[in-house]
Amino acid sequence: MILPRMAVRAIVASYIGCISRRDWDALPTYFAPNANWWINGNPARVPQAGDGSVEERLPSMPGLLGRFESYSFDVRNIVVEGNKAIAEATATGRGPLNLVYVNNITMSFVINREGRITTLREYPDYNELNWVLQWFKDHEMAGTLPQELSEELESRSN
Repeated sequence: MILPRMAVRAIVASYIGCISRRDWDALPTYFAPNANWWINGNPARVPQAGDGSVEERLPSMPGLLGRFESYSFDVRNIVVEGNKAIAEATATGRGPLNLVYVNNITMSFVINREGRITTLREYPDYNELNWVLQWFKDHEMAGTLPQELSEELESRSN
């Protein structure tokens, strides 16, 4: 049984909305047991690239997305064919300081008949992602991050 096209679209849009709200507790409920989350890239150069489990991937999201003073992940387009969907979305993070992060990300989804994601393939813009990670590292090392964010980042690394 294949879910109706609008149901698949709604699941994908809801998942992206959950990331936008940074609702970390709800994210696991979108995935089927043993779901595969593949991220684009050469694993020799990008450690998180390749196949991974939801249990491996989800814990890293608050560490990056939680650093921004404001964050949104907005759907640009969703195309559905059967139980598969392709979504184009834009991640925008602002602050601290004058930081503006924009990453256009394409994702493909396979949804099972229970309405859970069984496969997620993610294609982020690594130029932008690497830039923002370096921005945080540079500002943390220079001591220009707000004190409470520096303390939070330090506690996460311990």
